[in-house]
Amino acid sequence: MKIHLILLAAGNSRRFGGNKLVSFLNGKPLYQYLTDRLEKMELSFLGEKIIVSQYEEILNDRENNYITVENKHPEYGIAYSISLGLHTLIEHGADEEDAVCFFVCDQPYLSRNTIEQFLKGYQVSGKGIGCVGAGERLGNPVVFQMSYVKELLSLTEDTGGKAVVKKHLDDLYVYQVEKEELEDIDYRKKSLVIVRGAGDLASGVIYRMYREGYRVLALETEKPACIRRQVSYGEAVYDGKTEVEGVTAVRISEWKEMETCWSEGVIPILIDESGNSIERMKPEIVIDAILAKKNLGTTKNMAPLTIGLGPGFTAGEDVDIVIETMRGDTLGKIYHQGRALPNTGVPGMIAGYAKERVLHAPANGKMHAVHEIGDIVKKGELLAYVGETPVYATIDGILRGMIRENYEVTKGLKIMDIDPRISELNQCFLISDKAKKIANSVYETVKHWEKGQEDVL
Repeated sequence: MKIHLILLAAGNSRRFGGNKLVSFLNGKPLYQYLTDRLEKMELSFLGEKIIVSQYEEILNDRENNYITVENKHPEYGIAYSISLGLHTLIEHGADEEDAVCFFVCDQPYLSRNTIEQFLKGYQVSGKGIGCVGAGERLGNPVVFQMSYVKELLSLTEDTGGKAVVKKHLDDLYVYQVEKEELEDIDYRKKSLVIVRGAGDLASGVIYRMYREGYRVLALETEKPACIRRQVSYGEAVYDGKTEVEGVTAVRISEWKEMETCWSEGVIPILIDESGNSIERMKPEIVIDAILAKKNLGTTKNMAPLTIGLGPGFTAGEDVDIVIETMRGDTLGKIYHQGRALPNTGVPGMIAGYAKERVLHAPANGKMHAVHEIGDIVKKGELLAYVGETPVYATIDGILRGMIRENYEVTKGLKIMDIDPRISELNQCFLISDKAKKIANSVYETVKHWEKGQEDVL
């Protein structure tokens, strides 16, 4: 007796809200968990392997040695997929003494050992039907002798093989497993959000999206030039991990580690300046928060929703949405068309000071600080050296931000930030109001977009 395998991968995933089978889980498309495990099995009694799907990504997966069957009418329900698979199996000469095992492709926790032991147990059970179960719960996969094919072909719409199982419980073999193995993925996890950049404004966005339950991955350069380091997740690149307002980010070496981070309640930071991992990860949302005043390579085709922060982006062309980052009445404005205000080169006004509160490198060289972030400084006071060139405070205030010690700076690079509000010492260690307002606009944009997706579904 041969046991043939039919994989059902044609569902519309209405509860999930999209094509869940090609959605990524731990860096791998969901359907591949099953196909990979079946490919590795070496049971001598296995027969044909058939996969029924409406999705090109699955049908064209050349790494899997399956007979592929296109389901052009998934709206007909699961019974139609069952019928397509069975007719294909019959065409390939299945024997009347054989059996056919049906799998669904949204059970990533079903182990190879469970599948093998289940099929071995069924083969010697003397029963005509078999399924995997957890206690009284009966689940997939389900195997039938070919003598049940006529009943299976009589199923209609969304009535699956369990209807046949319930009619013949006296002819049923059940292989018991832990309930976790039977868990399917019916509901979408919060969207994967990739944020390019992890400076202070980007970190405000990262923090907000994390708090709202989204799976956030931040991409950074090998040497981030963060000024407000106490509130920048980019510092994790140097220190391995960092914390902002009670939320921790950790540096990861490869994208496969991010699922572990999310399960542990931390934000993964990946060094990927060019954003090459975006294509592999296929996020729902990409946010360019580099704040480079120009577009460094973000395009609309990177994700269903793309958002650019500040100047350098055109909404409706290179990104879907642009968020205003200039202080003033329009801070946080959401542009569906057009651009943010152009960069003036002058910092926003705080307590009557603008350009005076930001210090730039007077020369090329390594940064050596004399003070620390949070220190109260006086105008004219020595703050640091760039190489051998001294840097003096331009105003009285609190040293709110400063580039890392020994950072190799170039002349003109922003290296320090003085807040003239001496009473606002705690602001050195908190996400700024500016970052929060931008983050709020990003979140509202995402929620509006998600509502639109639900309406379409």
